[in-house]
Amino acid sequence: MCGLAGIFHYADPDRPVDRAVLTRMTRALAHRGPDGEGFHVDGPLGLGHRRLAIVDLSPAGAQPMPLDDGAFVIAYNGELYNHQRFRDALEARGERFRGHSDTETLLRWVARRGPDVLADAAGIFAFALYDREQRRLTLARDPMGVKQLYLHDDGRRVVFASEIKALLECPDVPRRLDPDALNEYLHFHTPLFERTFLADVKQVRAGEYVNYAAHGPRARRYWSVDDFTPRGGTAESNVAALREILQDVVGEQLMSDVPVGSFFSGGIDSTAVAACAVRAGVRPRCFGVHFTGQGVIDERPYQESAAKALGLDLELITLDGSTFPEDMSRLLFMQDQPVIGHAMIPMDAVARLASSKVKVCLGGQAADEVFGGYARYALAHPLRVAAQFASPSRLVERVQARLHRAPGAGGTPGAPAVGGNLWKQLTERRTLDRIARNLRKGPSALLRWDERYFDNFTKVPEAAWAGVLSDPRVLSRSRAREVFRDTLAASAATDPADKLMHWDQQTYLTGLFQQDDRMSMGHSLESRVPMADPRMVRFAFQSGFGLKFREGASKWILRRAVADVIPQEVLTRRKVGFDTPAEAWMKGKHRDFVFDTLTRQRARERGLWDAPGMARWLDNTSDPLWFDVTWKALCVELWATLTLDGGFTRYSTAGAAAPMVE
Repeated sequence: MCGLAGIFHYADPDRPVDRAVLTRMTRALAHRGPDGEGFHVDGPLGLGHRRLAIVDLSPAGAQPMPLDDGAFVIAYNGELYNHQRFRDALEARGERFRGHSDTETLLRWVARRGPDVLADAAGIFAFALYDREQRRLTLARDPMGVKQLYLHDDGRRVVFASEIKALLECPDVPRRLDPDALNEYLHFHTPLFERTFLADVKQVRAGEYVNYAAHGPRARRYWSVDDFTPRGGTAESNVAALREILQDVVGEQLMSDVPVGSFFSGGIDSTAVAACAVRAGVRPRCFGVHFTGQGVIDERPYQESAAKALGLDLELITLDGSTFPEDMSRLLFMQDQPVIGHAMIPMDAVARLASSKVKVCLGGQAADEVFGGYARYALAHPLRVAAQFASPSRLVERVQARLHRAPGAGGTPGAPAVGGNLWKQLTERRTLDRIARNLRKGPSALLRWDERYFDNFTKVPEAAWAGVLSDPRVLSRSRAREVFRDTLAASAATDPADKLMHWDQQTYLTGLFQQDDRMSMGHSLESRVPMADPRMVRFAFQSGFGLKFREGASKWILRRAVADVIPQEVLTRRKVGFDTPAEAWMKGKHRDFVFDTLTRQRARERGLWDAPGMARWLDNTSDPLWFDVTWKALCVELWATLTLDGGFTRYSTAGAAAPMVE
């Protein structure tokens, strides 16, 4: 895992690259690659690379990496987990390799076959590949968008990089807010598809490559989820198939010449990944974060129970929020733009802890979005889900659960029960409050599954945002709803639940991956996500609603697949996500920081906020939506200070106070 940057004068082949700008862009990514730096300049093309050495630590793995004759050169960020398959095929045709890195495999594979072969790739990556003879640059991103690649195209030249901050080292990249991106963030927690918060900076879309030549850019999608046909077979045969695929995927993702650790939340997904690593012969050191006595769920008992069951060493870190103001500016600089939510705080802390011991960590991200881990997906089939709790078989299941027998396992004694967590999610106070708010909107909230989901996901009513915003360009519920409906309509899925999960896979999940990338790579740590492997994703989308929501459990099929290696209390606990005390910090000891940031003169002059409305909102801390609105407003204002105002050209991650380590 590394960082890449580059410049290509595609319409002016005689114009040389500005080496000073390329150097600044590359060194802005030094945190992504502390193990080496390299440059390749060839007329109108310049590539820069910062290396985090994971596979083939020798000079043979250094980048940018040219092909033998210099006809092709690549700058690559990522891992190609199934590269040995392609290497074997190339060697059978007489190809000779200099080293054993997946970078060299990818270079030779794509150079010989073209970028459409990426449809067979199982990996996380973004790369720039230059064909010197054709004067063609290919920019590509992995199927699920786990890694990012940003660009600014002025019509004659494209500059590109792993992070937006590197592009801003190029002085003629404009710093203009994209109103549609902000509107999407307010509604969906992230800018969508190719958008970023900057109007003149785009990103290569997940599963896409873009060719730049004299004629300009041409984008092509090489991978997408397009088959939602249930595969058939019994529930138990599908469980067994998933268990095998997950084990194979985790085994491949242990590919490394340095020690591999594991993020460990004490939830099903991260525990399952760590368990598969143990089965593959690797005992990863586990790292987690928790909050004790701060008004949120304390993960520590679950983390310790799961680690003990697997026989793994566990290191935990806790935060008290004392450095919250400093952390917010630092993390938003690392993240490049507001995206997703306050999970960035614990993600940063656990990445800092892990990076002191390992270079690579496995995690459980993406399982909820593709296997149906969120209760909100039940809104697609509320009657089918309700029947699971009202039917006589549900009573039988409760009895079996008492006896530690799994209903889906034919009543086999000793098999762990997996049901019940969905009821815990659906009956939470905040879930019931949100359902009640949506029901007050009229018949459409009851009759249309897409409207139910949209209102549940966007959460904050348009009127609440209108009360704190003054710029009409940045708020439009109708534009957000149109994007949502158009994306659902374009999906090949026919089942409403599949359509909703497909929406999240294309939108919310890519935002989550951006946050994961920045928080980990900000500490020179590679984060791997086995649950987002294309083979896992395709399997999930061919599983059908009945295998995801079953016997009172969400993501039932995944729970059953790992039920034999996960403690019962972890297996049946409700979904909690990365909960933090950020709301309490913002209402309590850091209230002045929040108030000052959002009401200071610069914020009033920005033109985004309605100053009287914002002041009234900040004072109304009893409003149930106070945190949702205030968190996003705070992130946007801090981002604007950093990026639009040029508040920081660089922000050291080394200066922040270290959290308490246990």
